[in-house]
Parts: sequence; structure tokens; C-alpha cells
Amino acid sequence: MRYIVGGVRFFMLFLLTIFIFIAACCVLPCLSRRGRAWLIKNLAPTIPWVLGVKVTVKGRVPDAGAAAGVRADGPGYLVAANHISFMDIFILDSILPVRFIAKKEIGSWPVFGAISNHVGTIYIDRSRKRAVLEVAESMAAALREGTNVLFFPEGTTGPGTRLLPFYANLFAAAEPAAADLLPVTVRYTLKGETSDIPSYAKLTLWEVLKRIVFTPGLGAEVTILDPIPTAGRERRELALEASRVMSGALGWPDATALKEREREARLEAAGVHHAEAPKAPAP
Repeated sequence: MRYIVGGVRFFMLFLLTIFIFIAACCVLPCLSRRGRAWLIKNLAPTIPWVLGVKVTVKGRVPDAGAAAGVRADGPGYLVAANHISFMDIFILDSILPVRFIAKKEIGSWPVFGAISNHVGTIYIDRSRKRAVLEVAESMAAALREGTNVLFFPEGTTGPGTRLLPFYANLFAAAEPAAADLLPVTVRYTLKGETSDIPSYAKLTLWEVLKRIVFTPGLGAEVTILDPIPTAGRERRELALEASRVMSGALGWPDATALKEREREARLEAAGVHHAEAPKAPAP
């Protein structure tokens, strides 16, 4: 029976992808920023629904405008989230529409590249040394316009059972825009337990899709944490704070704090004092 259901889900996903492709290429360019955000927020939940993944949300986005996708009275949120599956993008967009940070190669993918281009993805070219600085400037500009910008500080796809250490560079986009940092966590579950089935850290997209559609009862838990003020705080300090609260919400070890303590130990052993570096919290 589950194979019949899985086959139906695959067919529905195919039709839905075509519909989203047409909407992204033909409808989104004709809409205002608010109109685009509304359409994205209402289309995004259809992907996890078709795949049979039930989404639950804990907490809420404090600002109603930001939750709708465009904040009129201030900058958008710089959203930091852990990354497990391709579904993260649709699940998070259904809660608060954002502009995602993604590697440049995605823009050239068939179908999905065109969708990504039209929803306002900000690309980073990892082969160029100045890419991080340029992307941070683009992020800050979008934040000033009231748009939410989301990045995955782990820098890659995680296994779904633990957090990876955070890269601090893109946290620098928040302060120039006077934007708060909004940490968000994602966890996939099966029968109430954490599941790595939706993770494509070591699998192809096709393999992950098969695992998802043929596994009934998958869920996704999203937790929206309290915004973190960024004024006067440097990027490494923000990365440590975000990792601390996100790992605490997930109940997973704080890999960023561990990495920072190891770095401090190496500096101390070498007799180097780095007074400006924030101290990693004690375990």
C-alpha cells in the first residue's frame, strides 16, 4: 500500500513542480514585493503536504510584517537556520517568506534553478575570495528594504541528528542593516523520534525523495527562537550565541562552542592572546 501512496505522491509532486515553475516564471515577476511574498508563503506549504510531511511550529515570528514577508517599519530579520533537507526551504518559506543564500551553481539547475532565480535567491560564488563580502553587502541591502534574509550558517547540509559548527562570516550582514538575528531550528521526526530520513547530506535528491515518499508518518518541527540584538556585536559573537540557543532548543551538542574552545586552546598553547575574540560558553 505504501508503494501505491508513494507513487501517487511522486505524480502529484511532478504536477506541483510544473505549476510552481510556471508561477515563478510568469506570475512572480508581475507582482509587488508584498504580492510575491504572499504567493510564496501560500505555495510553499504544498510541497511538504504532497510529500506527506506534517509540519508543526513552536514559537512565532514577533513582527507581523516580517511574518508576511515584508516589514514596513524597519529592517527584515536575518534568519539563521540549520540545514537538513531540500524541504527546509519550503517549510521555512511557509512560516516567513525570505530571500535565501545559496551556492551559485543552483541558479543553473534545470527547472529548480529558474524557480530559485525568480524567488529572489542571493547567490554566493565560493570560487571567489571577495564573494562573502559581496554577498554580505547584498544581504544588508535586502534587510534594509524590510525583506527577511535566511542563510544556513553550517555552510552545508547536516545529517539531521546534530548541528555542525557555524561559519561566522555572513552574520556580519546584520549590524550594518540594524537587523535583529532570528534563530530558527528544524528537526524531522518519525514516530516522535528524531529522523535522518529527509537528510541529503550523503545522498542524491532522487534517493532522498524515494525515502520520504515511501515513509509514512514523517514530521517536521520548526522552532522560532527569540530575536538576538546585533548592535555592537561582532560576527563571531553572534555565531556563538546563535549556535548556543539553537543547540539548546534541539537538545544537541553545541559544536560551534566546542570548536571555539579548541581554537582558544591552540592560541593559548602557542602563547597568542586574542583579547577581542568572544569566549565560548562553558559546556
